[in-house]
Amino acid sequence: MKSSLKFLSLFLFIVIIIGFCFCVYILQAPPVAQPDPPKLQVHTRTAIRGRPTVNSKPIAYTKDVYRFSIDKKYISNLNSAQLSNELLFSVALGQRSRFSSEVLDKELKTVFNWQKMFADSGTEIKLRSRSSTIKVLLSGRNWLLKDSTGAGFSVERNGDALDIYLPNLQEAFNTNRTTLSADVELSVETKGKQWLIKDNQSRQTYEIRNGNKQLNIYQQSKYPIQTFLFKTDLAAMTALTEGYFSEDLREGFVIKKIPLSRNAKLIPDENDVNWRVTDGTQKYYIQNEDGLLNVYLDLESKWLLVQVDDNIKGWVQRERGTIFLPPQPTLSSRQQLKEKLVTLIEKLKEKVRISEQPDQTPNAELP
Repeated sequence: MKSSLKFLSLFLFIVIIIGFCFCVYILQAPPVAQPDPPKLQVHTRTAIRGRPTVNSKPIAYTKDVYRFSIDKKYISNLNSAQLSNELLFSVALGQRSRFSSEVLDKELKTVFNWQKMFADSGTEIKLRSRSSTIKVLLSGRNWLLKDSTGAGFSVERNGDALDIYLPNLQEAFNTNRTTLSADVELSVETKGKQWLIKDNQSRQTYEIRNGNKQLNIYQQSKYPIQTFLFKTDLAAMTALTEGYFSEDLREGFVIKKIPLSRNAKLIPDENDVNWRVTDGTQKYYIQNEDGLLNVYLDLESKWLLVQVDDNIKGWVQRERGTIFLPPQPTLSSRQQLKEKLVTLIEKLKEKVRISEQPDQTPNAELP
């Protein structure tokens, strides 16, 4: 019995020593580096291939980034500002409901006056040409109607009638791994050529351009490129009218980390009220507004100013593509154990501190 107790005591002593040494080893792990203020990183490979090359989060784009292309039939959604496959109207087949599938396909192609049907339907959507085309998707059951602009409509047989639907633009985005929320605004920039889809929930804007054969989808920067740079008082206007930059104006460019070179050119407008500045690949314009001179950046410049917040801001090249926020540093297994051990020790200290506090509850009065 005594030998067993002696062996158990020795074993516990060895375990305690090993545990103590292990804790000391963990606590001597290299300290976790505190991350510096985030900086902008530009990845040209990402801009070309359309996917991240590091484990980081995209925060901005210096130019619109191509995402994917879709069929031109979705022009009908864009013109009507509807993303889903909404039912537009129905047409009774009448005696044609008894036709065979092949004959009905031919009737829809040659006999139906689709332009008049759209005009008489009461819907605001109009068919852009009388010479519309019908593509058979499922003989006698489902067709795709298109006009001269490429705008398409789904035609489905429902018993003795035909139902005409808009295509499902929302589904087209989902198919290309781009999910749109329910809070979406659709606007027309150039009728028949350019549209914008603004997703208010994700704060993303998608530009849709009408290409030769397809609609091309581009993603705009979540955070706008800064155009306003700084302002100064009208005292600098005298120097501008005489054809040179005042010290205050030059100092404003220096503060923004874009000092003007000696070759910077000053070009006044016809009224000598506004000026354009060309400094190599950088372009600016100065405007007299509300008693102040406001300096703006021309978005055709080589370097653009991106500002996400007070910490994440900087100048990036317009042609470089996607800007990423660097990921947090990866901790080693030893550093991770150190963090857990320190947290455990702090919790134990807190419990001991609470248990050592005297009971402040007042004694109850004796009867």
